[in-house]
Amino acid sequence: MRKIILNIPGALIGFVVMMAASHAQEQTYPKYEKEKAIIFCMTREYLLQHQEEPAEKDMFPVCESRFAELENSIPYEKYKAVRDKGYMIYKDNQSAELLEKYFGILMGKP
Repeated sequence: MRKIILNIPGALIGFVVMMAASHAQEQTYPKYEKEKAIIFCMTREYLLQHQEEPAEKDMFPVCESRFAELENSIPYEKYKAVRDKGYMIYKDNQSAELLEKYFGILMGKP
């Protein structure tokens, strides 16, 4: 009986740690969002800058740094809330500003 009582606090601590880790993961951009953003950035850069002449340097590090800036500028929860609204013909000002900032960062606009 004593072993069972001693194991309950350990199980509770484990549960709390798992929940905290799960919550922390929700606050950061998932891997697929990172990949999607970097692909968008690289595709745009190569299409605009390097259709006729090959690129002299790889754009991946540039796009990866833009994504890092994006992570620091726009919390994932805010982006996810706008993304989950789906396509809107008439976006509200807050959603439009957030998406403009999101794509502006990925496109390297100041």
